[in-house]
This record gives sequence, C-alpha cells and structure tokens, in this order.
Amino acid sequence: MRDEQIYAIMSRVLASGVATPGAKLVEQRLADLFGITRDRMRRILHRLGHEGRLELVPNRGARVIDAGLFDARIVYDARRILEGGIALSVTERIATRDIDALLAQHEREREAIALGDDQSALRLGGALHIGLADLTQNALVVDTLRSMVDRTSTLLSFFGPADGPACSCREHGMIIEAVATRNPLRAREAMCSHLSLVETRLRMRPRCDSVDVETLVATEVARVKPVDGAIDETPDA
Repeated sequence: MRDEQIYAIMSRVLASGVATPGAKLVEQRLADLFGITRDRMRRILHRLGHEGRLELVPNRGARVIDAGLFDARIVYDARRILEGGIALSVTERIATRDIDALLAQHEREREAIALGDDQSALRLGGALHIGLADLTQNALVVDTLRSMVDRTSTLLSFFGPADGPACSCREHGMIIEAVATRNPLRAREAMCSHLSLVETRLRMRPRCDSVDVETLVATEVARVKPVDGAIDETPDA
C-alpha cells in the first residue's frame, strides 16, 4: 500500500469525528495494520500532524485531536478574521468563470445533501471555502485556511447538528450570491455571518460514540485492500 493511500485512510479516520479523542496513535501497531515499516508510518503521522489533522506531542508521539468547544471558539474566530479578508480581497476582481466554478461546486454540495451524504456535503462545503481562498493566489493564505478547515471539519463531526450541512449549504449560496454582486463589504458580511451561525449551531455534547483508531483503520484497510490480499510494499519516492 502506497504512502498516499495510507495518508488518505488516516485522513478519513481522523476527520470522521468517531476516533476516540486524545487517543495515542501507536506507530508500530498502525504500521502492522497497513503492512508497512514503522519509519514509513512515522513519516505519515508527522505529515498529518504538520497539517493540523492530529496532535504531535513532544516526546510522547501523535494523538487524536481532543476536539472541544473552547477550541471551536478560537478556530472560528480565526476563520472569521481570515475569511472575511479573503472575501474582501477576491470579490472586486473575481472573474465570471470563477463565479461559475463556485456555483458548480455549490450544486454538487446540494446534490450530496439531497442524497443524505453528510460526509460528502461537509467535504464539498469545505472545498468551497478553499476555492475562494485559491482565488487570492496566495499560497500562505490557502495553506493556513486549509488547516483551519480540517480542524473545524473534525469539530463538526463531533458537535455539529444533524441539519448542519443543509443550513451551511444555504448560507454558502448566500456567500456566492454576495460575491457575484462584486460588493466586497456584502461578501465579507455574508462570510462572517455564515461562520458565526455554524459556531452557534454546535452542540454542547458530541453527537456520536467514539471508536478506537485501530478498529477504524482496520475497517478502512479491509475496505480498500485488493481482493487477492496483496499489499504493495513499494515505498513512495
């Protein structure tokens, strides 16, 4: 199994909102589940840690982020500051083709909600925010926002209400509508209002029971493993 496949599986597990908060990620046990060396597993965990998908504790290894509402308040405040600025920056100069691309992205989000696929809707909603950031053509802005979106996706998996994706989707439509008017102040207001509303919808308690990481990983490996049981041991370059 290649590193990118393992990275994708670990990303899904960590973003699922089901992994036990604060649980230690044991390198050797995870490596055994994937059929790879401990060194390869360590590199993947460090990549995930630097992207903010898990917590790297000095001298203690990697842990599942222990999502909490206090953390949510900090992250959403930071997102309002950053994404309000993004909305201001891109709205005046956005091209018609870019608006069309945002509308197409939003339509895919609506279709996922209609199908009851909340995980896809959550991913597509996050991609809409990243799409706006991409229009700044500033890699640092995009990377910073991507880390925040990953973190809030985990929070939403734990604390988001059942109707959260549908509410967010409607608000995303309002953001795109505001951007399409090329009125920067209106776009910033729509963006900040949306992020504040998402924050206020968070529940006080997690909405799902937690599951240990190794069980989740084993389930994912079984799902994607080739039928013949072979695992590609070729290391990534």
